[in-house]
Amino acid sequence: MNLKHILISATVLTAGLLSINAIYKGEPKDGLDKRTFNVIMTEVKENAAPKKGVEDEIEFKGGKMFSTYLFDKLEYKWIKYEIKKDSTFTDEEQNEVHWVEGEISTTDDKDQTLLMTCTVEDYNIQGEIKITKKDKLKKKFEFTGKEKAKKGKK
Repeated sequence: MNLKHILISATVLTAGLLSINAIYKGEPKDGLDKRTFNVIMTEVKENAAPKKGVEDEIEFKGGKMFSTYLFDKLEYKWIKYEIKKDSTFTDEEQNEVHWVEGEISTTDDKDQTLLMTCTVEDYNIQGEIKITKKDKLKKKFEFTGKEKAKKGKK
């Protein structure tokens, strides 16, 4: 084979790989991928009245989750999540409902473990976050909210 055939083969192969990547890149990988939720994050303390909630944005992308509140207050960056359940069911009014349960966990350099569980029912999200150190609860948060409206394509 001469150099011309090698260059043509390499060009065709590269174009094919780029086309395949472009096709699959736009599709969500799971029930949470490419979704952003506006939530109210409330810290829960034992034997104390709940404080007023704080607005937060939780984003899921590429198998990872990011919370503005958790980053600002506790310096947690993008954390891997795992889908525990992804299903569809029909409610009382015969509407099809998409149900996703996710779990996010990580341990930071201070040996604190963050465990977040969330449930998404269509466009609504709710869940809780527990931060522990040596199996002792340090902080607990509950959150609830709705999916952020996506901007229309121009």
